[in-house]
Amino acid sequence: RRCRERTMLLLDYYKKQDFPSLRRFGTERLYAQKEDLLHEVLELEAERGLLASAEGAKYQDEERRSRAPDELNLPEQDKPNITQMLSAEAEAEHEQMSELSAAPTAKRPCQCCCQTYSEILSFLEKRSEAEQRLREEELALRREELEIQRSKISLERERLEAERKERERRFELESQERQVILDLLKDKVLKG
Repeated sequence: RRCRERTMLLLDYYKKQDFPSLRRFGTERLYAQKEDLLHEVLELEAERGLLASAEGAKYQDEERRSRAPDELNLPEQDKPNITQMLSAEAEAEHEQMSELSAAPTAKRPCQCCCQTYSEILSFLEKRSEAEQRLREEELALRREELEIQRSKISLERERLEAERKERERRFELESQERQVILDLLKDKVLKG
């Protein structure tokens, strides 16, 4: 009984769109679940109302058929005015249809939660795009760093190669100088 009373209270708040009162009853995550469940309950009630109205229409048809032979036997002034009956029935059906169209259905979800969901979705899309841009920028920076490191390595190799060639050239020159000095000393020793 208490559960039914609480559910009816929540449904009343939901129908009146008293969302601050609904949020009192739990956390934000629970509120979203509760809102979905209340929406489903209202849809089920609307479907039940459609079934009940269809059964009521059957009952009204049977009642009209049973009344028709009785009305044939009535004197002219006691017979009901058919045009008035038809217009009254048309008005009743029109009111019933307007109530059904006002009830939430699966085709027409409530605006508040759909707007919230669309805002959340657009926020998530924007955040995803921003994260993607950030990843692309980081990747571009990383590529530039790798290029710089490659160029540094190639410059270092060129420098080392130039130093090696310079040492070889010096060694060659020194060895030639020594050879010349040795040749001169040999000539002096042989002449002297």
